[in-house]
Amino acid sequence: MSVTPNENDVLLGRGHFVNNYPGNLRFRRIANEQKPHYIAAAKRKEKRSIALGVIMEVQSSDPPGRFLIDSSGSKISVLSDGVWEVASQDKALEKVLHRMREKDGRDCLIN
Repeated sequence: MSVTPNENDVLLGRGHFVNNYPGNLRFRRIANEQKPHYIAAAKRKEKRSIALGVIMEVQSSDPPGRFLIDSSGSKISVLSDGVWEVASQDKALEKVLHRMREKDGRDCLIN
């Protein structure tokens, strides 16, 4: 089922448009706030719990944020280029865990 993205949705994909989408910017901020806790977590279960918390924070937005995947296969340069569908919980978790593992020090500032 095709959906229309809102400003809190996280678009799964690559490229300038996706990277700069408001929901993706917010997602990265939320993930970066939790990244020090993720790095400090010793057990995989703890890391997964932190990642699920990021998903819950995105989903508790107003309007609720969703993790969306483009099923059109086209290159996304504007929102209307994609045919957006809600990604599975597993796919969303994969996205968050990948973000948490990234070693980009510019994005993770520990206060």
